Amino acid sequence: MSLSVVISTKNIDPKFKEHVEKTSGIKDIEVLMYENPNGISLTKIYNKGLSDSTNNIVVFCHDDIIFNKKKWGNKILEDFKNYNYGILGVAGSTYMAPNGRWWEDQTKMVGIVKHSKDGKTWVSKYSSKFDRPIKTCCVDGVFFACDKTRIKNKFDENFKGFHFYDVDFSFGNHVSGTKVGVTFSVELTHRSIGMTNEEWEKNRIQFTEKYAFKPGTKDPCLPVKLNSEIIYEKREFNFKETPKVEVIIPNINNFGLLSGCINSYIEKSNYPNIKITVADTGSNEENLPKIKEFCKSNNIKLVEYDYYHFEEINNDVVKNHLDEDTELLLFCNNDIELINDCVSEMVNVYLRNKKTCGTIGARLYFKDNTIQHAGIDLIGVVNGNNQFGLRIGHVGFKSEYNYPTEDKIDTLGNTAALQMISKELFFKLGCFPEYYIDSLSDVEFNLKCILWNKKNCFAHNALAYHFESQTREVEGQIKQEDYVRATNYVRSNNKLLNKLKLTRI
Repeated sequence: MSLSVVISTKNIDPKFKEHVEKTSGIKDIEVLMYENPNGISLTKIYNKGLSDSTNNIVVFCHDDIIFNKKKWGNKILEDFKNYNYGILGVAGSTYMAPNGRWWEDQTKMVGIVKHSKDGKTWVSKYSSKFDRPIKTCCVDGVFFACDKTRIKNKFDENFKGFHFYDVDFSFGNHVSGTKVGVTFSVELTHRSIGMTNEEWEKNRIQFTEKYAFKPGTKDPCLPVKLNSEIIYEKREFNFKETPKVEVIIPNINNFGLLSGCINSYIEKSNYPNIKITVADTGSNEENLPKIKEFCKSNNIKLVEYDYYHFEEINNDVVKNHLDEDTELLLFCNNDIELINDCVSEMVNVYLRNKKTCGTIGARLYFKDNTIQHAGIDLIGVVNGNNQFGLRIGHVGFKSEYNYPTEDKIDTLGNTAALQMISKELFFKLGCFPEYYIDSLSDVEFNLKCILWNKKNCFAHNALAYHFESQTREVEGQIKQEDYVRATNYVRSNNKLLNKLKLTRI
């Protein structure tokens, strides 16, 4: 199986052709270079390439790219063979906006492209790198390939010049049922950056008019949003040791959330040494009997309180209501539902890093399958008055595919919405600080771990939904008093500033 490469260029460069051939890894690769000094539209040139090419798999690429790794051709062929795609590119999006600007929402973009211009190099990392293609609704024209037997439409020659040929081709085929996606098998450097101009704007309007309605209907075609896919590895563990894990779930009234949370542990977790404790913080007469009966029937301990304060409640449960032989604590909000065997994944990270491990976190999703948490993100900033502050958020927040794809054994920290830590270390750190009103105590707690020379870990393959946070912005929900406390904690600690490489003003 071979492939063809189609290139439109002002002047044919034999060295570039040789570079394509040598890096592809394919002996009989067909490279079709079309000299195009007069600016014939790419749609016309590429249709000619489709017609002239002798192979079913055809690559279209710019003439100002460098292939950074060899055998990219072999890998592209494998992707088409194994995953049934009709079009694959190196950058694209799962969202097409009504205005045709497919890159408008970068949280929906997929792919990694290195750039080089004027002696500077940088990487546009729209998502993490995956070992298989990710489905999108369009791809960028710097490099893309198609299987001629799977595409439904050729290039639309009504698009003139050098813009929207790629978006129309890939999106139009997607609308017609062709599987379109982004591959990570090709690593390249683009020696320029994409720029919009008058021609681009004209073609954009043409694109939006073309896709104003779904073919043959009066139903709007745009916007288009693909459902993102939750990717993880299904694994089974055979632990030589199984430290006891106690899950602590505070709850008030919301029986539906609580039962969904606990049932996900029962259904998803295969870890053999786990116990669940519910801390009821004042449920009413309607809900408390249901909660009591549910806990009793599932052999779950119920501890009752007449007030709610996250830190105080969790600290009291750990101090006064857990089994003596408990080794690991798993703090869990009632709006968490496990997607996979999250507990085993987190315990696995703990056992492999037992001596140095601080907190352990999981990949949390909103209901719409976008990222709610992939670690805590903390950046030192200086405001207009030359004062030190913090920008606090979550790694990958609201993105679809931008999160660590390997365990991180030295991350900044993890949300207490689903956080594991050894009971011994929890006590050594003085438990959760209780002077926060509503949030950010977990930020300080994670930073204490770092000060104790512990390494907070992110278990990339531990997954759960975090439902109620769907309606809240991480940066918008923080009370000013809590923000000031967290900022002062960081600012007043030189050792921490040095470890985090932040500058105090």
